[in-house]
Amino acid sequence: MSMIPSALGALDRGRMVERWMDAARARGGVDLARGVRPRSMDLARSVTGERHGLETDAAPVERGEAYARVAWNETLHPSRYSTSDERGLGGVLSTMRSEYGEDEKTALLLCLLYERFELGTESAFRSYFRTMPEEFETPAHWSPETVKELAGSDVYERDIMEEFETVKKVWGALNKRVFDVHTDVFKKGAAKTLYAFRWAWAVVHARATRISGKSGLALVPVIEMIRECADTGDDGDVNGEGAADGVDDAFAVYDPHADEVVVYAKRDYAPREEICERYGGWNNGEAVQHVGYLPNVHENSARNCVLLILEPDVRYVEKVRRAGYSVPFRVCMSFSATESSLDAFAAYAELADGREVDIGPGGIPRNVSKAAAKRILEERLNRYPTTADQDAAALSTIQNAVNDFSRALKNEDLAVFERAQIEMKLRQSRHGELAVGLRIREKRILRALIEKLSHAAREDVHDEL
Repeated sequence: MSMIPSALGALDRGRMVERWMDAARARGGVDLARGVRPRSMDLARSVTGERHGLETDAAPVERGEAYARVAWNETLHPSRYSTSDERGLGGVLSTMRSEYGEDEKTALLLCLLYERFELGTESAFRSYFRTMPEEFETPAHWSPETVKELAGSDVYERDIMEEFETVKKVWGALNKRVFDVHTDVFKKGAAKTLYAFRWAWAVVHARATRISGKSGLALVPVIEMIRECADTGDDGDVNGEGAADGVDDAFAVYDPHADEVVVYAKRDYAPREEICERYGGWNNGEAVQHVGYLPNVHENSARNCVLLILEPDVRYVEKVRRAGYSVPFRVCMSFSATESSLDAFAAYAELADGREVDIGPGGIPRNVSKAAAKRILEERLNRYPTTADQDAAALSTIQNAVNDFSRALKNEDLAVFERAQIEMKLRQSRHGELAVGLRIREKRILRALIEKLSHAAREDVHDEL
């Protein structure tokens, strides 16, 4: 799955951002508030797929200030292409909509494939594409050995494995519906490769954004560089009160009078502070799968959860459905799960085993035994092939390797091939660090939930006595 990244590309990524930014400012395509600039990127960071980031310089940024403005004609969006041009990409997108319905992700996928791999050096986005990574930090770009580090997690065994199959299916469908049909638009072989598709898929899922005032998804230069804020636990994302699925509509807005995308500061920023946004609301597993990092969340955040995908005994599927649960039952149990959410989970466990549950007013389960729920969590915990001590040792070893490879890259006398080898090992180590980190976090949540259910079970026994 993984390729040796280009040493030259890694070396140039930081410089390419500076060059593109200077050119975009000169043509009036980008306007950053005074003192706002891209974060400096050392070589160790440039070989990864992480976002570049923005920061303040000597001047502060005030809450409500427009710190980034990007002209709409600098963005990559399906509306860029005229639907009246039957021999252009606009015609392809129009045909796809009429024949298969609206699909914002596929539309942006085709835009990316067309601009980068079909137009290539003729694309208006060629310079910006050079600021982006060739490979991202998502599991689709990991080695098979590293992906297996996620064994035991439903994120891996269900969602990630299903995504691998989905990528191949969608790629195959586009070959039949687009590339084999619209040969006057997609003439080159490069845009039709699985490598190109995987890159575009990663961009759509990890870097695209919604713009308030515009429909669909867009890739907005500079704005896609902004990194996510840490969840401190005081922003409404604790105990299930946070963002739902996806993008905050207020993150970036379209200004029709200026014909540009604008981002306003959500708080004050001091000089030399990184500017960040809450752009996703991804939980632990979603963040690893789709954007390639573990979110920096507060322990009690609703996003700090472990995914469970559960199948009831076939004899009791209808019983579970009648009670309002989906089959399979997907739930992300958080470290700070409330009593009501534990009761709902326990009710599912009882129903899935064929037992009756007392449902009170408002559909709230009452007096539910926690034994079956506790057993489910214990079985889930035991699926991991490693112990806590092995996880700690593995994480320490990987982090030492990351530091060693990062230091090695500072040697300016390295030959190109030797540098590429070190870059590849650094990327693989970072992927391993992410996999083990998710495993540790999920286990910690499961242990906490098991203890809560054990405590609840002891109280139930005490009440009976």
